[in-house]
Amino acid sequence: MIDVRTALPVWPHLAHHPRMPAATDWFVVVNPASGGGRARRRWPALARCLGAAGVRFEPAITGHPGHATSLVRDAVAAGYRRVLAVGGDGVLHEALNGVMTQTRAPPSDICIGAAPLGSGNDWARGHGIPMDAEGAARCVAAARFVAEDVGRLDFAGDGAARRCHFINVAGAGLDADVLERLPRRLPRRPGYLIGLLRSLASFEPPRFDLLLDGRPVASRALVALLSLGPWCGGGMHLAPAARYDDGLLDVLTVDPLRLPAQLPRLRRVFDGRLPEEPFAHYARAATVSVAADPPVRVQADGQLVGHTPFVATVLPRAVLALRA
Repeated sequence: MIDVRTALPVWPHLAHHPRMPAATDWFVVVNPASGGGRARRRWPALARCLGAAGVRFEPAITGHPGHATSLVRDAVAAGYRRVLAVGGDGVLHEALNGVMTQTRAPPSDICIGAAPLGSGNDWARGHGIPMDAEGAARCVAAARFVAEDVGRLDFAGDGAARRCHFINVAGAGLDADVLERLPRRLPRRPGYLIGLLRSLASFEPPRFDLLLDGRPVASRALVALLSLGPWCGGGMHLAPAARYDDGLLDVLTVDPLRLPAQLPRLRRVFDGRLPEEPFAHYARAATVSVAADPPVRVQADGQLVGHTPFVATVLPRAVLALRA
């Protein structure tokens, strides 16, 4: 076991690890840069709490973007069937893609969880996982899992098909633009609000052409958001009716806003009352095709992953998810 009191090295050659893990052992993948380094500072306390709670685990640290995906693939090949992502929504997104792209076990046999030590933490918030080390460790030790949906994005551009998965939310337009304008040294929620205001001042709403289970919907809009869960953007309650296990995406489009007149109403993105606003439009579908003119950036679980067009599909109850 790696000494958790020191900075974690990368764990190489997982597939050749000499000890076959037990069914209840956890592979713990840590993004030390998450939350501006908060995950690195808080990880030793979480590791001690996991040990005190009787959790058997093997940790590994990410060294670059995308690293968690390959580490998790190797961990599943080595026999692990429980994966804990330590950090924010980004490392969880990468861990999920490792689970969904490995070929050793059905993803529905794999348990995935999050210890929310980074920024965003929206999936953990939706699952009631505590933000403190002791509470998160208790949740991991209790090992309560439920079958939940996964989203899949299929892109076709430049002659090459590409795919990624998401566990919480994906979106095109303004929300992806906001990610490029986030202040780097602020907590996620106030930082996201500042990024949102910056984007609203300059973002040109495209024309979105959507197919919702084959039904066409076209409009000029700021964003097309596809939600498995109710929270995104570090605590924004944009899809309060979304459920992780209903086999559907909650689809939100937002009309162009007249600023500054409608600025005070933006507080409803945090309190779950956005569906009351006439500029917010909701629908549900299992498959959503999204095109935009002009093309716009796309995010998945808070990570920039491509441009429109794409097709989003729900994979019903595709993984086992840790819940409080």
